Amino acid sequence: MPNSPLTIEDILGPDGLLARSLDGFEFRASQMQMALLIQEALQKRAPAIVEAGTGTGKTFGYLVPLILSGKKAVVSTGTKNLQEQIFHKDIPLLRKATNLDIDAMIMKGRKNYLCLHKYHQFFSQSSFLKTGMGKLRQRFEAWLKKTKFADRSELSWMADDDALWDALSSTSDQCLGSECMHLDECFLGRLRSRAAKAKIIIVNHYLFFADLKVKKGGFGEVIPRFQVAVFDEAHTVEEIATAYLGEALSTNQLMELVSDLEKGTKDLSGIDKGKLKQHLNIIKTGSENLRAFFNAYGDKGRLDHETVSVIRKGPAREIRRGLKYLREKANFKGLDHPVLQSMVARATEMDDLLDEILKKRNTNWLNWYEKRKRSMVLHASPLDISDRMNDLLYEKVQTVVFTSATLSTNKTFDYIRTRLGLPAESLEGNYPSHFDFNNQTLMYIPKDLPTPNTPDFAPEAAKRIADILERTNGRALVLFTSYHNLNLVFQILEGKIPYTLQKQGDAPRSVLLYEFKQDINSVLLATASFWQGVDVPGESLSCLIIDKLPFDSPGEPLVSARIDAIRDQGGNPFMEYQVPSAIISLKQGMGRLIRNNSDRGILSVLDNRIMTSRYGRFFLDSLPQIPISHDLSDINRFFEGEAECPRNRGN
Repeated sequence: MPNSPLTIEDILGPDGLLARSLDGFEFRASQMQMALLIQEALQKRAPAIVEAGTGTGKTFGYLVPLILSGKKAVVSTGTKNLQEQIFHKDIPLLRKATNLDIDAMIMKGRKNYLCLHKYHQFFSQSSFLKTGMGKLRQRFEAWLKKTKFADRSELSWMADDDALWDALSSTSDQCLGSECMHLDECFLGRLRSRAAKAKIIIVNHYLFFADLKVKKGGFGEVIPRFQVAVFDEAHTVEEIATAYLGEALSTNQLMELVSDLEKGTKDLSGIDKGKLKQHLNIIKTGSENLRAFFNAYGDKGRLDHETVSVIRKGPAREIRRGLKYLREKANFKGLDHPVLQSMVARATEMDDLLDEILKKRNTNWLNWYEKRKRSMVLHASPLDISDRMNDLLYEKVQTVVFTSATLSTNKTFDYIRTRLGLPAESLEGNYPSHFDFNNQTLMYIPKDLPTPNTPDFAPEAAKRIADILERTNGRALVLFTSYHNLNLVFQILEGKIPYTLQKQGDAPRSVLLYEFKQDINSVLLATASFWQGVDVPGESLSCLIIDKLPFDSPGEPLVSARIDAIRDQGGNPFMEYQVPSAIISLKQGMGRLIRNNSDRGILSVLDNRIMTSRYGRFFLDSLPQIPISHDLSDINRFFEGEAECPRNRGN
């Protein structure tokens, strides 16, 4: 590949290989410019940040220069769905069009792959024979004979939420490593060996940052070393990196360790089972006391130094006493039992982790907690990841590229540069979408609704949504910034509009989206997870309504701590952090509306602060040039195609 005589123009140009071989391929100057900028970054070994609007074709925009460079590269995406699309659709298209030998592979987190040790352990249980699951085992055996890496996504007959997979896959702390009797046949080992030889490895951000942290420790890495990293959907990088570069421990993890030890030592001799049971009970009690400690607290929140100290001297001390017994005094090391040894390693890791989470840190770290359905999680998270990104990534990798349809705010990359700590020499490219928003879209912003912070807002918004839906014949996705408003609006609209009305939570996301696409006039009400990654081209999504400007909730522990940290440093957290973050979220939401050249639709923002506040213009200036109206009747004219429909931005 590095010696290929082909150029970017040969592949992406108006008369290039893709134009000649792919039906419907459309030359895009912005795609070519993006590819040339990334080629320059690869040659200069410099970082790059690239915004490529919807329809630019950014995947080919970075894949082509990567392939032609011949460098070992990792492409990291925000979702497994995009991973699959790049590997199974985009790269095969490039192979076919260019006749190049593109050596690529896909890697996911280890929980996506079957563990042979756990598989044989599960099906050898005596209780298994009584369950009548023989046919299930036959299906697995047939699959294992033909699969390369035992990727769970190949099992179309297994439901996404089937608990059986947890019994068959392995986390890093459950892996027996070199002690495993199935080491030579290990699917994950086979995957790593293949990845070591591949030129392009497609991962997701979760795996990338989990692995980056492991690399820092110097052992256990899954992704082989590489020269180039490209982050697609890079607007999600900060939040994911924050989670994985921090520390977290849940009471579930502790209880699972206790359960595994109880099962694993049931038939063992040579250990003091009385003492073992006593210390496992200490871990159980400590975990229960930790959960009870937070009974009077909300679902999540910040922890001050005094509270952390109380936890450290109270329930955490109990838990660590039990863990220390397992790591130091349980006499497991004298037993030739790999599974038991891995459990000792887990206990050791949890003991160290709990100490790490509760230790006193500098002001760039936040201690916080969150309650889940059956678990309590303690976190220690960095508030600013810029230094860690530099130490772990920029200084160790030749070229790092960040790309997304939404990275700039107010026409600059200042916000994302600061948050990710991008070096000064980073190259920049902003390539707007080639869609004709001036004719394909109309933005309706009502002037007469109450402001979002008043009690009347949600009821009045529901009435206005009904007015809009009457003019658009349904066909709408309504995005909310809170479940409270979503549920209130749903209650008001249910049975009052002549269209199928669905809301997030009524069914799995994939089912809701499928039904929304199939029922053209239906209306879907949704919140956070539908603001991005929703692709519904065509008539089914002809109207996008956004209730409020999507400011992050100050009730979120990390958000409030970042606000305080910026203020303490003399900055303006609202303009430096909250507004830019909300702009990116709004741009993500808006990206759901126009997905191709033939789409036409209404974008409605019900929050009139976008017109009346001093910061509102930053939102409008960050969006494409869309005509604005404050008159509901313009929606009718827009769909009728009348010339009187406004064609300039309102005041």
